Amino acid sequence: MNTIITAPLRRRYYLVFDVETTGLLPKRVPDKQGGGPSIDQYPHILQLSFAIYDMETRTIKQKYDSYVNVPDTVVINDFVSQLTGITKQICSERGQSICTVLYDFYKAYKTCEGLVAHNLEFDTKMILVELERNQSAIIQQNMADCLMLFNPIHEKVNHIDRYCTMRKGTNLCNITVPDSKNQLRRKFPKLSELHHKLFGGEMPANLHNSMVDVEVCLQCYLKMRHNIDSP
Repeated sequence: MNTIITAPLRRRYYLVFDVETTGLLPKRVPDKQGGGPSIDQYPHILQLSFAIYDMETRTIKQKYDSYVNVPDTVVINDFVSQLTGITKQICSERGQSICTVLYDFYKAYKTCEGLVAHNLEFDTKMILVELERNQSAIIQQNMADCLMLFNPIHEKVNHIDRYCTMRKGTNLCNITVPDSKNQLRRKFPKLSELHHKLFGGEMPANLHNSMVDVEVCLQCYLKMRHNIDSP
């Protein structure tokens, strides 16, 4: 009897992306009504960057980097500004509307067969938060297609591959810290820690600029999964 062996699915275009934000996601603590945090309690995206990598030609097909012109009411605290280099002035002078940035991201997303990020869960969650927050404006500007970002049915039907370098790099880096019971556990590696484990040498400069993070994340992904040393 002949045995049918299914050939592995080869994906050509991978979307590597990162966001910088005004803060972390709120802890999901139920309020008096039994619900979670309101949309106003979530941070705002300040910068979104991505690269489309062609696995066949081993080249970067497209790069994109944009600051976001956030509303005047949004606060960027000193810690975030020092960490990312992003200020309200940069956002207002160099930023685009969040609707435009999300739509540009969607146009790249729909051409790709794989998604890569360092802390993929956070980055996708923040994009979904901004889609929810700006849904009315997105529809009014005829950009409603981007509301389909990360649609689970689309990703299942199209066999979209997801790869989080942070989670995949946990065992590789094997960095242990004590937990609440003083027992050692492995922690998720920072992007800088993962890069150092894979390549050694000096840390990349200007991390926490989302475009730099995308380039470093892509470099780590290619080494971890395909043993390719450079994009």
